[in-house]
Amino acid sequence: MTENSTSSQEQPDADVLSEDSSVALSMESIDLANEPCVTYSSMSEIRTPVKLFREIYHDFMAGRELAWRLFVRNLKGLYRQTMLGLFWAFLPPIANTAVWIFLKSQNVFQIGDTGVNSTVYILTGMILWQAFIDAFQSPGKLVNANKNMIAKLRFPRESLLLVAVGETLFNLAIRMVLLIPAFLWFGIALHASILLAPVAIFGLILLGLGMGILLMPIGSLYQDVGRFITLVLPFWMIITPIIYVPSTQYPDSLLNWVNPVAPLLIVSRDLLLNGSTEFAMLTIPYGIAAVVLLLFSLVFYRVSLPVLIERMMA
Repeated sequence: MTENSTSSQEQPDADVLSEDSSVALSMESIDLANEPCVTYSSMSEIRTPVKLFREIYHDFMAGRELAWRLFVRNLKGLYRQTMLGLFWAFLPPIANTAVWIFLKSQNVFQIGDTGVNSTVYILTGMILWQAFIDAFQSPGKLVNANKNMIAKLRFPRESLLLVAVGETLFNLAIRMVLLIPAFLWFGIALHASILLAPVAIFGLILLGLGMGILLMPIGSLYQDVGRFITLVLPFWMIITPIIYVPSTQYPDSLLNWVNPVAPLLIVSRDLLLNGSTEFAMLTIPYGIAAVVLLLFSLVFYRVSLPVLIERMMA
């Protein structure tokens, strides 16, 4: 009787087994027979950029199903054995907003003329900042969490980046739901410019992904990078105009140019809340820079990953 009860307790969770099995089947379902013949050469892939980007695109397309399976598995694992479930996705922006609203009520800082209720202003900024942070940190977290799979199995590694995008957009969509009751409670008017806000928000996410992918190889090898980022993020948030109105007076306005997150976040929030923005001209160069940075980071990811895998297996 004791042996039977012990053996039953040692059996793994059926949900975990089914999810891992589905991921394994997805990896097996990748049709390797239809893949182009791989020719190994001592010449760097960077010397043939057209071919390199074609292969990156091919691996993104080939890894879509695996990325979906990994996304579902990670999502279920994140909220398994939690009492609050999806509420944990809402908690960070709510808690941060509450703290800053309290500090404002104690006259610790001045927020400036926001044009809308200060609570909605700060909450929107916190949601957008959290979207950037999710995009910035997701590539490194996913690679570190799947080191064994990367080192031992052959699959399109770009699928991990698709998972990072999926998790970032999912968390952003959940947090954006908070703005619906906030808009209704504080009487925030809707403007036609809200339809343009997703473009600026997507640029903000692309910027975070590009920066996160560039830091991922170094962060996977040295834990110092992650610890340094943890120290820098609070200061980075303070110099980003999240809890206060951005300055338009020189030299304080230089922060809007030096900080790469500020322009896209400011424009995204203005389009959501005010219907217009004084920083529209900042969106174009920083949006283009975000796309260029992402393309460069994809090449860097592709070229550096074999070296990273070799270090993992050493």
